[in-house]
Amino acid sequence: MMYASKPNRRQPDMTWENIAAEKRRRRAAAIEAVQPILKKAQLDGRPASAPKLEDIAALTSQLGNGSITAESVALAYISRCLLAQPWVLDPNVTPLPWREDKYVEVQTRPLKIGLILDDGVVRPHPEIELAVQRAAELLEQAGHEIVPWDTSDHMDCIKIMDQVYRADGGEDIRNEVAAAGEPLLPHVAALLESARPISVYNYWQLHRLKVAAQQAYNDKWNDSHRLGQARHPEQRSVDVLISPVMSHTAVPHRKTGKWVGYTKIWNFLDYTAMSFPLARFSGDPTEVGDSSSEQILVAATRGRAEFQQKYVPRNDLDEWNQQQYDPEAMHDLPIGVQIIGRRFEEEKVLGVATVLEKLLH
Repeated sequence: MMYASKPNRRQPDMTWENIAAEKRRRRAAAIEAVQPILKKAQLDGRPASAPKLEDIAALTSQLGNGSITAESVALAYISRCLLAQPWVLDPNVTPLPWREDKYVEVQTRPLKIGLILDDGVVRPHPEIELAVQRAAELLEQAGHEIVPWDTSDHMDCIKIMDQVYRADGGEDIRNEVAAAGEPLLPHVAALLESARPISVYNYWQLHRLKVAAQQAYNDKWNDSHRLGQARHPEQRSVDVLISPVMSHTAVPHRKTGKWVGYTKIWNFLDYTAMSFPLARFSGDPTEVGDSSSEQILVAATRGRAEFQQKYVPRNDLDEWNQQQYDPEAMHDLPIGVQIIGRRFEEEKVLGVATVLEKLLH
């Protein structure tokens, strides 16, 4: 997570900061990553804020770089390596090796997939929603079942998560940023101004709330066998979810997004999540037919005017998101999609990504 803002100063040659801002914006949005659950990958020795914070999973990703068609197999290979025997090096890791049978099995049968287009807090830009819909259509046309997924509990989970992050009054973040000698990002500074340290007892109560919320979400997932058209005799619960990664494309250089709820929720639940660029934003609707073989070109010709002129934001975050919508400036930027599984389901998530990869071809 980024807390500090780089001041305007010349950086040495051959550094990340010295790469052109627009190129960074585009490539950052095109990164493909898998986030394993808290107890699945080795964390010991990695620099991180609030190390060993077990109430909320750290963002720990195996990275690729490019489209899903280029990287899903590579990520599966990386995961096999990293999940070989990490518990030998880190006693906090669950001794669960890579399960090739799970990775293969999910590619051989009809899937049941929960669809998230809008989390009910911040509405995605029309092209973001369209890209996720397109992924759902590809899967449905291939015989997989798509069912709507209820997100009404997401905001309550994120409120608990934010209290956990601020339980120390922001001391950890302040110390880390002070060591770097850099100014805080404005929205982080605002968050810390309202942060007050709480007692150990009150922290325990937050933990109880977190566990209860995780159990309720697990129950909801188990009950999802009731969703859909009952086309599967065994009445399975959903295998995975698909969702936007963010409500917008990559923001311009030196700006930051204000709502990360589409990814933050899976950290709270400690679920496996994979993000990848599925489509590209088209500022010119006439170019939509000019798609590459690997990524879909999308332009929400009907929804664009409605979103800009008629949509009434739900809250301040939603209003900020609406104000960022600029089809001309966003032209050709990658649009990400997520595949989400439950705890210890890295193999299943990567397997479903492979299914989608084949459909794109």
